[in-house]
Amino acid sequence: GSGQVVAEQLSEKERLPSLYQLCFPADDIPESARQLFREAGVRNVVNVASRSIGQSRICDPSSGEPLQENWIYRPLDPCHAEYLTAMGVQSSLVVPIVHQDEIWGLLVAHDAVEMQIDDRARENIQLVVDQMSIAIAQSILLQQAREQAQKEATINCIAKQLASMDTLNLSMALQETIAVLQASGGRLYLAAHNDQKARFYHHGHQPIDQPLSPIPMMEKASAIDRYFNDPTLQSWAIDDLYQVSAIRNLQPLFQGSSIAGLLIIPIVSRQQRIGYLTLFRDRVQTETLWAGEFDPDSRQSYPRQSFQVWKQACNHQVNPWTPSDIDLAQAIASQFATAITQTDLHHQVQALNLNLQMLNENLEHQVETRTHDLKQANLQQDLLFEVVAKIRQSLDLETIFKITTTEVRQILKADRVGIYQFDPASAFNNGEIIAEDVLPQFTSALDVKVHDHCFGDRYADLYREGRVHALTDINQADLTDCYRAVLAQFEIQATLVAPILRGEDLWGLFCVHQCDRPRDWTPSEIQFIRQVSGQVSIALEQAHLLQHTQQQATTMAEVVSELRNTQMQLVHQEKMSSLGRLVAGIAHEINNPINFIHGNISYVTQYVEEMMALVKSYETELLKPSAALQEQLEEIDWDYLCQDLPKILGSMRMGTDRIREIVLSLRNFSRLDQAMFKAVNLHEGIDSTLLILQHRLNATPDRPAISLKKDYGDLPSIECYAGALNQVFMNIVANAIDAVEDHWFSLDPTLRLTHRNEIQIKTQRYTRDDRSDWIRICIQDNGAGVPEDCLPHIFEPFYTTKPVGKGTGLGLSISHQIVTEHHYGEFSCCNCPGSGAMFVIDLPIMHPVKIVG
Repeated sequence: GSGQVVAEQLSEKERLPSLYQLCFPADDIPESARQLFREAGVRNVVNVASRSIGQSRICDPSSGEPLQENWIYRPLDPCHAEYLTAMGVQSSLVVPIVHQDEIWGLLVAHDAVEMQIDDRARENIQLVVDQMSIAIAQSILLQQAREQAQKEATINCIAKQLASMDTLNLSMALQETIAVLQASGGRLYLAAHNDQKARFYHHGHQPIDQPLSPIPMMEKASAIDRYFNDPTLQSWAIDDLYQVSAIRNLQPLFQGSSIAGLLIIPIVSRQQRIGYLTLFRDRVQTETLWAGEFDPDSRQSYPRQSFQVWKQACNHQVNPWTPSDIDLAQAIASQFATAITQTDLHHQVQALNLNLQMLNENLEHQVETRTHDLKQANLQQDLLFEVVAKIRQSLDLETIFKITTTEVRQILKADRVGIYQFDPASAFNNGEIIAEDVLPQFTSALDVKVHDHCFGDRYADLYREGRVHALTDINQADLTDCYRAVLAQFEIQATLVAPILRGEDLWGLFCVHQCDRPRDWTPSEIQFIRQVSGQVSIALEQAHLLQHTQQQATTMAEVVSELRNTQMQLVHQEKMSSLGRLVAGIAHEINNPINFIHGNISYVTQYVEEMMALVKSYETELLKPSAALQEQLEEIDWDYLCQDLPKILGSMRMGTDRIREIVLSLRNFSRLDQAMFKAVNLHEGIDSTLLILQHRLNATPDRPAISLKKDYGDLPSIECYAGALNQVFMNIVANAIDAVEDHWFSLDPTLRLTHRNEIQIKTQRYTRDDRSDWIRICIQDNGAGVPEDCLPHIFEPFYTTKPVGKGTGLGLSISHQIVTEHHYGEFSCCNCPGSGAMFVIDLPIMHPVKIVG
């Protein structure tokens, strides 16, 4: 609830103290005020001299519509007045900055004297705050996207470091893990398994008690040990170990150190917990620049009293483990497990070679036999490494499966090698061969559905536990009838099958078949197939991780694209809103005086006619006017005045009628005096648009006038955003005028004499196949048309066929969005042979879902 002054501008006189970068605790803004800021968006204007505070809501809480300026004044709280007076403030304006229905901050204007803020200034300040809210939302989205990308890059970097089978640098990977998770230290413990001794790595801050001990801390605490007996546990995050009563016997290990946070991630490989990744976080010693810190300006003496407790609360802070931290740590632990498993396999091969060499030295009488076995083992290991190297050249599963089946069949000289994938919905009883390498004389098993109703009940659990099944002769083996039938279907005499796992689940089987005869499978061949299936399992998991990473990258690109489109729409909407308010304001200001003039012209006409009748009566009565009067009548040309004055009044009436028509068109165009979404007559909107663009249709010294042909059908009123559709009409008609002008100027001067510039507008009502009622608006020009290669792109943002500086490329894109997304309509463009381009707008008369603007 506390906050900080992140930006400040002082007057040149510096009549008030600077508050820049000072922090203020939550108590300085009461919860009641926060609730008004958050839920109602209330703005405050404080006048300390008059002890009054004015408040105004930004929007109607029931409808969400913007409110007109409606300020309510009440007495100022004495504590509030004293607080401001102590700082030298006599008046202030406070406007809340809201992000996602939560108060993000405040825009505050202080003055050392009484400040008068008019309605226009308050409205402009509110517009600035609205733009700040949009910018804050965009900045937060961009920051989240960058953080996610950084985390993915970190995981990939650690995975690359762990990818080498020969040099597994666990210490360096641990250091990078500590750095990326902002920990102060950490340790990696690997228990003894598969003839490997227990291993222990550490870096950074460690507990004071024997930091290099190979025994992990959690094995000293019975509570943690019992907690980690749960096989479903994926992590244990402790923000402050001194606040967890269950690990009191562990707390003495950390006394004397600055460590407070603890994150423990078990490392699991093939359903076995082989170690733990432990990360530490120190207590944070912070020094916040509170407003209560010393400042020679005496006007900070009063608020300084509020912050003594806050200065103490800043010490010994803990940095909690966020869900994002835990997810990242679990992903890194998974990379550790995969790399350790691969390295252990490598070490097992090396240990096997060493044992064979020792046996060769100790058993001289078996030198020839052991030497032959050793060569065979080395050959198979070399072949295994070749297969693994070829597998790692690609992350495409289809390529990996093809390489593996081909290489293994050639190495073992078998008749068929295939990869069998289970159907997850069949409880391991159904599946199919998805990859195979088979000699030509035997039937291929690719894409053949295999049904074995006994497999799931008898064999699935054994394979899930890592069993490798070798059958020398199926005729002599004890098999179920359904399994024997499956083998006979593919002429199999001997088979060697190893499981392919994906995580802890049985994904499929790696099958080696001998079809021409029974075969005795040697232990080295069985071990070879076990290792190959293990590598296929690892490749399967890596391909899955790659696919997941690519999906996240695609999602990130879509988020960035959507953010750009949203920004473009917000900018356009704000421009259109400002233009609508400007047009409505001008129409309103012109309407009042012109109505006054128009209403008085009839009276002026009547008065003039009466005075002229009176003068004629005088002429009748006074047959012989005096010489002076006769001279005056000749000087003003009384006869011409009597003829021209009614004409002038008639012209004035026509002019005021014309201005009133323009004002009405401007009001219809802006539609700010009507609801956002309602039924309107589209013909009025089109006529208003044409009236506004009439000056462009008239003849100019450079070209003749552009004739306009209107063919209006009988259209009903349609529910729509009238102002938005008027913008669409404006964009299309303006583009049509540009096309007609450009085409006319491109013609040969002799052809210009006979060419007639035209724009046609046609409307009609029609019924579709689904019996829904629609209207169609066609706007066609007789320009040069749109180039065929440009037609598929004209509705894309920022795409324009106009020269640089003449078009933005946004008009048709936003018009397309208004028609298709806001009105559920269709917007298309085509070229008419010899008649330029035609834009067609189809709109439903009744919307399937009514939109709230």
